[in-house]
Amino acid sequence: MKTLEVIGVVAFVLTTLALSSRAQLLPRTRLPNVIIGDPNEPENDILGPPLAKEELVFRINGTGEDGGESERGDGGEGGDPSLRSGFFQGDIMLPSEDHLLQIIQGSPDAQGSAARNPALRWPGALIPYVISASFSRAERAAIGGAMGEFHARTCLRFVARQPQHRDYVHILKGEGCSSAVGRSGGLQVVSLGQGCVHHGVVVHEFMHAAGFWHEQSRYDRDQHVIINWKNIIGDMKYNFGKKTNRLTSDLGLDYDYASVMHYGPRAFAVDASLPTIIPRVPGVEIGQRRGFSELDVKSLNILYRCDKDATTRPPTPTEKPGACVDTHAACPKWAASGVCVRSPVFMSRTCRKSCNLCEEKTDCVDTNIHCAWWAGQGECERNAAYMASSCPRSCDVCGVWPGPCKDQHKDCSKWAALGECGRNPAYMARNCRSSCRLCGKPPRAPGV
Repeated sequence: MKTLEVIGVVAFVLTTLALSSRAQLLPRTRLPNVIIGDPNEPENDILGPPLAKEELVFRINGTGEDGGESERGDGGEGGDPSLRSGFFQGDIMLPSEDHLLQIIQGSPDAQGSAARNPALRWPGALIPYVISASFSRAERAAIGGAMGEFHARTCLRFVARQPQHRDYVHILKGEGCSSAVGRSGGLQVVSLGQGCVHHGVVVHEFMHAAGFWHEQSRYDRDQHVIINWKNIIGDMKYNFGKKTNRLTSDLGLDYDYASVMHYGPRAFAVDASLPTIIPRVPGVEIGQRRGFSELDVKSLNILYRCDKDATTRPPTPTEKPGACVDTHAACPKWAASGVCVRSPVFMSRTCRKSCNLCEEKTDCVDTNIHCAWWAGQGECERNAAYMASSCPRSCDVCGVWPGPCKDQHKDCSKWAALGECGRNPAYMARNCRSSCRLCGKPPRAPGV
């Protein structure tokens, strides 16, 4: 007992000394007054349906909640609302004060970009998402248009989150405009609050989520712009910090005045009639919020190896499916174990036959690897227009179920024994046909 008591006393003393030392050190570094963590409550948010194909349309002129767009990044009246959100650098969501302190102190672990830190990139160039039901039809169109520009000009794809997606973004109408930089792990919020649902602003926040910081924080920015420190609001100067080449990378691309990630000329200005950022090239525009610049597109495609590795890009409805073959002997085994759903990009190219992505009928082909899952979740009824055109096989719009008589998941027999064929007929009829003894029959509709 005496030994334990001594250990306890020593531990208490050491803890007290550590806390005391921390208390003495903390005041030496004055942290900026920014929002820390996620002020939203995504767990209480009511989710809406995934965006339909008709909503994922890239509109060149952009669109917003009021039919307009936020074109500049000034943060002033009528400017970029993301700079008024109260987060680090205006719209970057940081998880803790310790993380902010590390950034201020220059820690590479705290402020590296996805260009330097592969862990911040989204595997397979897929960004799973859920979206709040709070957005209006026009707002969903603006968000879908921003996703559509990613889809049209890069290999990144926003895909509806499935149970196997541990890491995903939750798009909600929260406190201003904000996002973490890169994949942070688990649920992460992209907030598109009041005034944020404009094409260029949404593209900007999605670029943060993909792993990019602001353009003017590049290590070489002083060669291209002049920071007018005297006109920056006193407690906002931290927003103009720059990174070293050790923390981020320019990906071999020139400085981009036209980037959708660049601050506008009067960001955080004391006197809005005077600039805070002066381009060294006279007459160039900075701070546009219309959409991608050409170098924005190149940076995304370089970072996610879109041109070098075609396997990072999932198939889209406009592409012709590959040959109806399996290119690996283990495809049937993988398909039976549910890998078609867990690893859709790989399986859609390696195991087309086993994953039922073949073209036995040209008018009855699923063009998305998630079709069977969506159908099992009732999307054939809730999202009928999109599902009928993109998932006709899984939604049985062809009149008969042409799928093979086999189970698509290793646990099918166990689920069938537990009565799931009757309780969850839509999913089981498409994924566990053998165990539910449905061979030779079309899948039963829910409630039948």
